[in-house]
Amino acid sequence: MKKVRSVTGIKDVYSKRILTNVIGKDPVKVLAATPRRLKNLVNGLSDRQIRKSPTKGKWSIAQLVSHLSDAEVVLAFRLRMAVAQSGSFLQAMDEQKWAKGLNYQNANVKKKLELFATMRRDHLSMLKSLAPTKWQRYGRHEERGKETIERMAQLYAGHDVNHLRQIEMIKRSLRRRAGK
Repeated sequence: MKKVRSVTGIKDVYSKRILTNVIGKDPVKVLAATPRRLKNLVNGLSDRQIRKSPTKGKWSIAQLVSHLSDAEVVLAFRLRMAVAQSGSFLQAMDEQKWAKGLNYQNANVKKKLELFATMRRDHLSMLKSLAPTKWQRYGRHEERGKETIERMAQLYAGHDVNHLRQIEMIKRSLRRRAGK
């Protein structure tokens, strides 16, 4: 698996933004570290703190955890399609519709964390079992076009970093408000 060295030449704005989070980092190590980091960030917070939106229109920690968990469900399908049926169509995910339709704000955060960690372990096991040539198998993403398994791993690692930072910022804000 290659590390992201540069985002020069990447035309998709989302991919470019997300991949900047993992320039020079080993994506598999980032993916492996995320469940523990996420659990540690949420530990010790009250239900009220977990569900408090930092500002109008911004997701709460509960919503971010739910999103990460559901994104892992999406990754499960995308990885399997790319490995088993390289070249397959990969449908885009409308995260706002998922958040509203699946009621992220009221989700059981503990269960979402458990699901995320379980699925992530499975995905890491699958990725580590792939022969080097299989990392170039791909799906055709509805919005971004061809995405190899390698690129998916890089994007999900960058996605993890992005949302972990958001949760860290919310947690810092909660501490400031509480005077800690």
